[in-house]
Amino acid sequence: MRRVIAALIVVGLAVGVFLLWPTPLDDEEPEAAGSTTTTTEPSTTSTAAAPTTSTTTDESHVVETVEEAEEILRELWFGWFEGIYNQDEERIREVVATETLLEAGIRAFETLTFTEPPSESGLQFEELEILSADEECLAVWSVTTTPFLGSSDPRSGVEVVRWTDDGWRLTSSWRFREDLWEADCEVQL
Repeated sequence: MRRVIAALIVVGLAVGVFLLWPTPLDDEEPEAAGSTTTTTEPSTTSTAAAPTTSTTTDESHVVETVEEAEEILRELWFGWFEGIYNQDEERIREVVATETLLEAGIRAFETLTFTEPPSESGLQFEELEILSADEECLAVWSVTTTPFLGSSDPRSGVEVVRWTDDGWRLTSSWRFREDLWEADCEVQL
């Protein structure tokens, strides 16, 4: 009789452990309050909340929408032009990931002329397409105008930005979509 009771207890414990064992769905963290859900379809993009460059509660840095990419580029390019306009090396350093870009910004102190102070609203993105996006690198094809530089001619190219400890930073610009920008996502910073 003791053996039967012991066997029933062991079977009961095994069933209990099996029923309480987490399934793969239980391993995923529940969606935090206030996080956004983004869906992307071939021709349209929609978001449940305003795009932001700050990270979500799950610490993901992957840019999923054109609006997010535009906000990142607008912030970085504004910092770049503001640093050049004010001849502020530290401001440029805040938005670039490489010494090469920092040196190019410093050289532009003497060569780049402005018709008015740069402004975020003065950066106009006429076209934007995400070419590649992961947690460490974002590559975007853009067609941009900068009226504060005195030209209404659009500038097109691939902008590569990389995630550092404290946010996205400009890494490189390529004139043509077919250029070798992919390597800039792979190099160690």
